[in-house]
Amino acid sequence: MKKIELLAPAGSMESLHAAVQNGADAVYLGGAKFSARAYASNFDEANMIKAVEYCHLYNVKIYVTVNTLIKEDEIKEALEYIKFLYEIGVDALIIQDTGIAELVSRNFPEFHLHASTQMTVHNGEGAILLKKLGFSRIVLSRELDINEIKYISKELNIETEVFIHGALCISYSGQCLMSSLIGGRSGNRGRCAQPCRLPYEIIDKVSGRNKKGYILSPKDICTIENIKDLIESGTSSLKIEGRMKRPEYVAGVVAAYRKVIDEALNNLQSTNSAQLKGQELNIGVGNCKLHHKENEKYNQEKEKKKLLQLFNREGFSKAYLFGNMGKDMMSYNFPKNTGIEIGKVNKDMTILLKEDIHLQDGIRVKESGFTISKILKKSKSVEEAFAGDIVSLKPSKYKVGDILYKTSDVRLLENLSKSYIDIYGHKNNLKLIVKFSVGQPFTLETEYEGKPFEYEADIVQKALKKPLDKEKIINNLRKTGDTAFNFKEIEFEVFEDGFMPVSAINSARRELINKIESFIKHKDKKIFKKEIDFNRNYREIFQMDIQGPLVVVTTKDQLKAAQHMKIDSIAVEMFMRDSSINLDEVKCKNVFIKTFSIIKGEFENVCTKIEERLPYIKGIITSNLGIINRFKDKTLIIGDYKLNNFNSYGIGFYKDYLDIISISVELNKKEITNLVKKSVLPCIMLVYGKIELMISEYCPIGSVLGNKNRKKECSGECERGSFVLRDRKGEEFPVKTDKYCRSHIYNGTSINLIPNLDEIKKLKVNLLRADFIDESYEETLEILKSLKEEVFNKDFKGFTRGHFRRGVE
Repeated sequence: MKKIELLAPAGSMESLHAAVQNGADAVYLGGAKFSARAYASNFDEANMIKAVEYCHLYNVKIYVTVNTLIKEDEIKEALEYIKFLYEIGVDALIIQDTGIAELVSRNFPEFHLHASTQMTVHNGEGAILLKKLGFSRIVLSRELDINEIKYISKELNIETEVFIHGALCISYSGQCLMSSLIGGRSGNRGRCAQPCRLPYEIIDKVSGRNKKGYILSPKDICTIENIKDLIESGTSSLKIEGRMKRPEYVAGVVAAYRKVIDEALNNLQSTNSAQLKGQELNIGVGNCKLHHKENEKYNQEKEKKKLLQLFNREGFSKAYLFGNMGKDMMSYNFPKNTGIEIGKVNKDMTILLKEDIHLQDGIRVKESGFTISKILKKSKSVEEAFAGDIVSLKPSKYKVGDILYKTSDVRLLENLSKSYIDIYGHKNNLKLIVKFSVGQPFTLETEYEGKPFEYEADIVQKALKKPLDKEKIINNLRKTGDTAFNFKEIEFEVFEDGFMPVSAINSARRELINKIESFIKHKDKKIFKKEIDFNRNYREIFQMDIQGPLVVVTTKDQLKAAQHMKIDSIAVEMFMRDSSINLDEVKCKNVFIKTFSIIKGEFENVCTKIEERLPYIKGIITSNLGIINRFKDKTLIIGDYKLNNFNSYGIGFYKDYLDIISISVELNKKEITNLVKKSVLPCIMLVYGKIELMISEYCPIGSVLGNKNRKKECSGECERGSFVLRDRKGEEFPVKTDKYCRSHIYNGTSINLIPNLDEIKKLKVNLLRADFIDESYEETLEILKSLKEEVFNKDFKGFTRGHFRRGVE
């Protein structure tokens, strides 16, 4: 069987040690800058060198996340940092920014690039595009099912990485602007404020129905029971999320998956061997399979219980691996660690325990918690109690009828910390050949990764009194102490009675190991002798015959208003559920089709609908990499703002695929100026519209307000109302669905830069754009009139300038 990689997170040096000592094949971590977990401890340059050297001592690969969007004035600093990572021997970069991809491919062509899940690769065509453009591995979106993973990994033969455990974003990664637009903390810049973990009320504005809860808070993923399916999917790497988690968590999760992965691989090999043998001997292998299944199930259940104790949000989900994307994957009642139930408080304030407890365990009661300082069992104070015992706890911060949950198991955490407290506890076993011959140098020989290593020490002396005992030599050679190596097998090629000081034997052992360590630490290091090439490969800029503004419409009323205002360039959002526009109804000079950023199982159907209209339309507006790859030579393509273009090099990445590109809505005026000035493509800028904050496979409308008895089937609820999410401050966010049952959450306040058109003209943006999502005919007409006349006389209340002034951190 192909070896499959277990990839672990490391937010600190302790977590790195925990991952390696518990069996990770690779770790991913971030530096002090440009990492999508800006609030993790992360690694400065000195610790990054130590991390690389430590991992490589164990043949563990190290991937560094440079997976934030990079502003134009940060590019040089980012590339200098990448040069440092390249020179110290980092195995691969995990990146989101296409500008970084373009510059790394040009300057460090042998540096492996992994496409971050923030790049939102979720269909085969998108994966093909990034492979063509230099990515060696694709970290797939967490929304894919097992068959989609198999198709990209096996049938397309693309190296992939999939998440198997940890927190799940409710929005497609890389497509979430909620934290950015609400509070200026951009998830694309590693500073997500996690608004999905806050309480919301979903409201049907038509019927008045509503429901409150943590409506956007998903459970964590756990696939410990599905490892065999994931191995057989053909993916190359199984990834654990958790760079913000404590090292004990990393140790526990890695150890659990290591055990189950190894068992699954062994069982698959054994079953395959038994099948081959059975075919030869014409015998069955049913008992062999049954035995494997029983063992696997037992170990999976045992490890899953540990994982639940380490962290869970009302249990776990399988995410979208097997098609369930409804209420079963959500933690509606509590967005933090819920722990495991230990019992209900009786009338006499005692608890009949369902689980073992210890002093200093953490306990949750509803949304508050405490640490156990005393356990009373039959009125006696004890240090621990067991399932079935009746106890009372101090402090008694609970009341009759409360259900208590253990959120922290002190014994489990202590045991896990022991697994990595000795950072060299796990050893690489080597075979050692020894020559101990009088009058000859004491010689040690071994082999590591097929390379021979030898050390010649002092001359072995003739023994004047008692010769040195062979067992004494062996015992001292095995004292490898604080190193990653162990001489498990020691063989004497020559042994004669002789003598040399024990200190000389110890010194020889140290010198030989030093040679191996020095080889490992330096074999992947490089020297970059050239200057970094920051030149832009310009091509002739597309000569636009498009008269602005470009107006995107969703409804017939909006189209009517646009045509009333004689707009020359109209794009139809034709795949939203409430869009009923027939393209034949669009009468203007330039007709565009707009697609949303996520197109999965319906990909071929969407492509067919576009192809049928190619003679009629001017082009496509899209941020879907698959659509871009499919149509790059067939029609004009405008890259949408969800491509997250932050710098001119990122635009250069698409120079052979796009004709016009949208400026990110997260950039401020100064940053837009820097980008437009250096762009190799014409730029389009959104000046009016409700920003799409999230796009999700999960439907809050159907899951929360739909038929409770239909967990997996769509109840069609979204067709019978008009829905918003209301946050704790009273702000409302429209929720709409597309024709493929995906949900889209929009900012409730429209960006309106019409009052700033004089400033925008000075930016020399090539084209302006206005988007209409849920506006009426009258509202659309009013905005378009203001845009054409370049005057906004209405009260600005109810609008926002977005990031035009402030930008994001």
